Amino acid sequence: MTKTRRLPREVPPGAALLGLIAVMTTVAGCSAVDNLAYGRAEATYDDARSLAQARGDVPEWLPSDARSIQRVSSTRDETSESLVFTSAEGLAGCEEVPRLSAPTMEVDDAPDVYKISDVLACGTWAVAQQDGTFYAWTPAVEAEDSQP
Repeated sequence: MTKTRRLPREVPPGAALLGLIAVMTTVAGCSAVDNLAYGRAEATYDDARSLAQARGDVPEWLPSDARSIQRVSSTRDETSESLVFTSAEGLAGCEEVPRLSAPTMEVDDAPDVYKISDVLACGTWAVAQQDGTFYAWTPAVEAEDSQP
């Protein structure tokens, strides 16, 4: 009896590329998917100084004792950004106004802004506060309405 041996088939280049993309997405985690599919970039910073180094500057209203800063920004629109941070100092120089909007860039584990009726209008930002945690977003209708 004669046995026939089959040679392995070549993998089409397209299939190999799809496999590589699947592996890279799994290895890189969800941030790559977020960047591509949802147009968002996420990062975490220990304090305001490390945020300033990464961002180039910080909003002038950000307290100097801001810690555990989570930043979500749009990769498609440089004006859409959200920050969540803790602070014992709190904010100064901002005007309290009724909350009219919500963040366009959501941050996991942030305070529920829909349970907050008033926010602080700080320049082009709105900032909600709950139990020492602050959730700031721009653009904000509240900030536009408070400008002279």
